[in-house]
Amino acid sequence: MASNITLIKDAQGAEILSQLRDLSLKTGAVRRLVGQLTTTLTKHVLEDPIDGELIAVIPILRSGLAMADPFLAALGEDADTVTYHIGLFREKVSLRPVEYYNKLPHKNPRIKRAYILDPIVATGGTAKAAIDILKDWGVEKITLFSLLGSDIGLEKVANFWPEGTQIFVGAIDKDLDEKGYIKPGIGDIGDRLYGTALE
Repeated sequence: MASNITLIKDAQGAEILSQLRDLSLKTGAVRRLVGQLTTTLTKHVLEDPIDGELIAVIPILRSGLAMADPFLAALGEDADTVTYHIGLFREKVSLRPVEYYNKLPHKNPRIKRAYILDPIVATGGTAKAAIDILKDWGVEKITLFSLLGSDIGLEKVANFWPEGTQIFVGAIDKDLDEKGYIKPGIGDIGDRLYGTALE
């Protein structure tokens, strides 16, 4: 495993993830468990802020939204933060990321680091694209926080910009299926969070 990947070892988090693997759960239960898992793991991810630093929190649309509120709550009310959103989806045939939303403003010089929130790193394409966007924006340090990743996807992301990127992940599954989903995984987390699997 690359040196900039941290597998979070947390017994409570492992139990929550095991519940999340139940694909029969209703959307409300999925949202609750993703929130609980984010809260549980966030304490392992956060670094002490530097005086005068403005911390950027970047949920990846749409599934990263479910991590945003619990992550921000863990930062505390006095934290100096901004939240921006990047919209990326994986094209179903090529599995390549497609950017559909990006409203990053002119970068505030007080922003040195960004936390990317994305529940799943499967092929690694979406996370790599988000890191590339933020690197071009001028961020010096990026922390990618995911609940679950695949071996191959995490390694791809870790090797993209290793000097500027730290990755924290709650669990690692070995394989991907032919559609690029993690096996055994937790399914399409965006569909599960918002009940859109049948659309």
